Amino acid sequence: MAPPPPSHPAQPPEPPFLQTPVELLEEIFLRLPTAEDLARASTACASFHRVIGGHGFLRRYRVLHRPPLIGMFHKPFLTALPPHPSALAARAFADFDFSCSSFLPSTAGRAWSPIDFFDGRALLDCTPVEHGSGSAILVGPDGEVCDFQYREFLVRDLAVCDPVHRRYVLLPAVPGNLKAMVHRSDLLGLETFLAPGDDEEDPLSFRVMCLAECRMHLLLLVFSSLDGQWQVHTYCQWNAKATFASFEKSESGLSYRRLVHGSFCWNLHFLNKLLLLDKHTLEFSAVNLPPERIWRSRFVIVEAAEGALGRLTIWYDQYSEYGSYILTYCVLRNNHWKSEKVIPLPISRAILIGVAGGYLLIEGFYTTPSQGELSQEALKFGYFSVDLKTLQVELFAGLSKSIFPGRLYAGFPPSLRPPTV
Repeated sequence: MAPPPPSHPAQPPEPPFLQTPVELLEEIFLRLPTAEDLARASTACASFHRVIGGHGFLRRYRVLHRPPLIGMFHKPFLTALPPHPSALAARAFADFDFSCSSFLPSTAGRAWSPIDFFDGRALLDCTPVEHGSGSAILVGPDGEVCDFQYREFLVRDLAVCDPVHRRYVLLPAVPGNLKAMVHRSDLLGLETFLAPGDDEEDPLSFRVMCLAECRMHLLLLVFSSLDGQWQVHTYCQWNAKATFASFEKSESGLSYRRLVHGSFCWNLHFLNKLLLLDKHTLEFSAVNLPPERIWRSRFVIVEAAEGALGRLTIWYDQYSEYGSYILTYCVLRNNHWKSEKVIPLPISRAILIGVAGGYLLIEGFYTTPSQGELSQEALKFGYFSVDLKTLQVELFAGLSKSIFPGRLYAGFPPSLRPPTV
């Protein structure tokens, strides 16, 4: 008689945590405080990796946990330093090349230049420049000399880049019939910027918006990555000559355009208003600023709780012992700006740099105790961050000398291509 087949031991039952419903796992993972914690959890088992790698989950996580403020564009790239909460994430970018020039296609007589950064992605344009008599001559498509902004609108190439994953998407040229809607004599200004995609469920989608400020109307050209097409929206009720010519001239490094609760906002100088562009409906609206002479102060619009607009304004406190600076925080409720908090700043000569990754970055001088025998204070230069949720002020990076501020970068971006197995 043949011996009975060898018996195999029964597979051990799955641990209880692997039997947890996907919905509950998502709620647990959403509460992990940092991207590093999320990455470590995804390596624990295949089930965790599938949940965390899903586009729907990553979109929810990015809404609740803004990408960390990695640093500021400078030569070299200025990163957050310990003990700042962003320092751990910024460590990997200490010598990182954000130029994108190493993987973008090169064309003779053209050069790529960054014009906007949003959610870890970069928008670059490429325009031809011919040189003659030792100076740059701006040349239009028919060889005529024209002003910079109009030439830029006519002949530039655009690319959206993911500098972390080293990927890019070349945008098609704006159709000729749409270009013809902008006349050289009418163009007062041109602003091109990145915007969230049409499909909020798809983290790979994006849009590029080109706002042309003409004398008697506004034109908004919108490219969507979903259909790969340019569309145009015309706003005849907005007189650009009266409206956009009043844009506040920001101080060095401070972006005048912010995405706040789903709307891009600009400050209208002298008119004492905010101009809002809803990212979903693409309709403009206006909000009044306080009646005080706020245009003489420096402020940024930020997201407040429950979908409200907040405003952080920097003031010089002339009554303090050493003449320091303070931040005032106001929230727009029922069409009235209400003061919520006054935040003392441990710096002098404060300059607002910008907002990214859930932080406001401020440049200034600060003092530290001297290491010598004499009990004196040493004056240092650096950058301080203000957490937009807690309003806590922390040293972001201390430097030995003043530098020219650049754009802020908050990572990490979702790849421009879907993942492959």
